Amino acid sequence: MLNEILTGLTKILGPIATLSKDRRELKDSALRAISNALDETYLYYRDLEKGSARNPDREFLLVKYWSAAAIPIRHFDQNLSTICDIKSEYWTNPDNYSDENIVNMGIRLDDVRQAYRQLLKPSFSVIGRKRK
Repeated sequence: MLNEILTGLTKILGPIATLSKDRRELKDSALRAISNALDETYLYYRDLEKGSARNPDREFLLVKYWSAAAIPIRHFDQNLSTICDIKSEYWTNPDNYSDENIVNMGIRLDDVRQAYRQLLKPSFSVIGRKRK
């Protein structure tokens, strides 16, 4: 009887462990997409601050980076997904947005980076209790 229970538990725990691993990998991919969008955007702003002219091709790529970031992160943080989507819209025509719009919409680059860094933190401690 005990042997049957242990066999049953083993059959259940295998798929659970796989789901956990798959979820971690999905989250890592989502975070990687946001990291890429953040990095490329910061690099673009750096170049603008150094005197480079606006580059429509790079801005088009930023649209794609932010769109690509919005999709997978929706499984973990709907608000951040929406912000990434709005960032994508922003880069289609940045001239349509004032500094006040950017702040009010919550799409300041530093705010996005802060939300990203919060998701980088593990949500459980070593003993399995949720952190506060």
